[in-house]
Amino acid sequence: MAVSVEGLPAPTANIQTAVATSKPESRIEPSKSTINDHKQEWTEFWEHPDADEHGQKGPSVALRELLEDLRWLLPKGRCLVAGCGNGQDAVYLAKRGITCIAIDFCDAAIARAQKLLESCDDLSAGKLTLAVQDFFTLSPPVRFTTAYEYGLFSAIHPSQRQRWAATYARLIVPQGTLIVLLCPLIHRGRAPPYRVSMIECERYLKNYFVLVRVDPNCKCIDGDEGNELMSVWRRL
Repeated sequence: MAVSVEGLPAPTANIQTAVATSKPESRIEPSKSTINDHKQEWTEFWEHPDADEHGQKGPSVALRELLEDLRWLLPKGRCLVAGCGNGQDAVYLAKRGITCIAIDFCDAAIARAQKLLESCDDLSAGKLTLAVQDFFTLSPPVRFTTAYEYGLFSAIHPSQRQRWAATYARLIVPQGTLIVLLCPLIHRGRAPPYRVSMIECERYLKNYFVLVRVDPNCKCIDGDEGNELMSVWRRL
């Protein structure tokens, strides 16, 4: 059963579209795990010709449920989409009039997101910025009122999870919103991504955020039932 409180007002703003670049890093042995240990794996994934077939084929069903079916309102201002992958959710949010900054540390992922953005003729100009950027070193001049992620928590090495929570706390304004769509809850192969749980997520976020909604039965694509959990948090 989902648990929730009232949402917040909807955002407005404008920003120019841009793409950054960075050099790929060499493979690092798993025994030396840091946040960049898996950059080579994610680069290989997104550079593969069938990456879009194995990745998202549209906006997250759970995100659409939250904003469309449940009519959850987001605070005015800019939204960070961290670990944006091929940009499906970032484009969806931008089409809803939300000004988004979407980042991923993988050049190939941002290239696919840029291709998706260029194919959109129903997106207001300047609503989405794409950038190759490490989440942990992001240092914007102004903090975000909202942040959303689908899978970054599971994509990083478990040793980086405390830093993950602290980074969101640094990037989001007080009373701002953090939307975390957790996946995978069921381990289905070699990491990354790592199996995650709501207990783990709350363990790291509770010092900075208060949980305002959790839905372990959120909508998802067929065949992925029980593998995703939607959570919404408010910055203390």
